[in-house]
Amino acid sequence: MSHRPGEGALILLDACCVINLFATERAGDILVQLPYRFAVSKLVADEEVLSIRHVADPDGSVERERVSPRSLEEMDDLTVMDIATPEEQDRYARFAIDLDDGEASACALAVVHGGGVATDDKKALRVLEKVSPRVPTLQTPDLLFEWALLSNTPEAEVRRMLRAVRDRARFFPRRVAPHFSWWAGFFR
Repeated sequence: MSHRPGEGALILLDACCVINLFATERAGDILVQLPYRFAVSKLVADEEVLSIRHVADPDGSVERERVSPRSLEEMDDLTVMDIATPEEQDRYARFAIDLDDGEASACALAVVHGGGVATDDKKALRVLEKVSPRVPTLQTPDLLFEWALLSNTPEAEVRRMLRAVRDRARFFPRRVAPHFSWWAGFFR
């Protein structure tokens, strides 16, 4: 089983975690408060469809709001990393056999740079555990639980944020996800 990342550890966010964080409308606050160095692969930033649901008007019509590569590049506490070295390319190719490009790029960069991966993708978690069990992993509930504790955010605001993740990112953690009970408690 993967271990927890230490303070200051590099954490590569995959597309689902980026979408979930942006759905809260407080991604920058969250990243700056957590004790990690966050990065996203250039492939995720440039090529993945990072979009969040947005209710456009009172009649309930829904539009998609895109998280632009530029907004990721301009975040102070997020680094965009490219797969450039032969070692990164080799690791990427190996992970891409089993995973989508976004997850494969996050895993490859984490392995090469001694970092961890933040993903909610069940297959990515399983592949990482098998191929690189020493790579620490986090999931969206880990990130938001830890942030809520560190920031002393009022419960009403945490509830609003978790509901935004559910409604705008269409994400609700699996029962086996870390901190599931904490998350689900906001929906009772």
